[in-house]
Amino acid sequence: MNEHARDPYVGLNQYFGRKAAQAVPSWYAVGKVIATSPLKIRADGMDLETEDLYIAEHLSAGWQERLSGLSWPLTAELPQKILRGECVCGLSSGECQVIRPEETIQGETAKEAPVTHGALLHVGDQVLLLRSADGQTYYVIERMVKVYHESVSTD
Repeated sequence: MNEHARDPYVGLNQYFGRKAAQAVPSWYAVGKVIATSPLKIRADGMDLETEDLYIAEHLSAGWQERLSGLSWPLTAELPQKILRGECVCGLSSGECQVIRPEETIQGETAKEAPVTHGALLHVGDQVLLLRSADGQTYYVIERMVKVYHESVSTD
């Protein structure tokens, strides 16, 4: 066999690969936040408005969760404090002074606490979107960042 002969299956394989790539829709898209109030994302060459979008709860402003397992010991050193002011006691009045001595207090933080998250999405952020089967609705799955939480380049 001639070592320079062309393998007839290479071209055929490439042809079917291109056809398959065109036939299988990509369900995912990457979009760019172009406005936050109201939310607007540019993806697939169009601007998606709030009526086109569903957003993961953890990305929405005002999302609330309850944190648990937070309890840890706490020690605080309170310095001496001198409080001065006007005193009125019975029939007499005048200046008075209260001295709170230096002290160490010990306690524990709360075991649980509610937290309300602010807006996580900002103009310029890249987001991962899941496209609906009909391409009319997009689901904002996650905000994309580079390793070490650097913003994804918009280039």
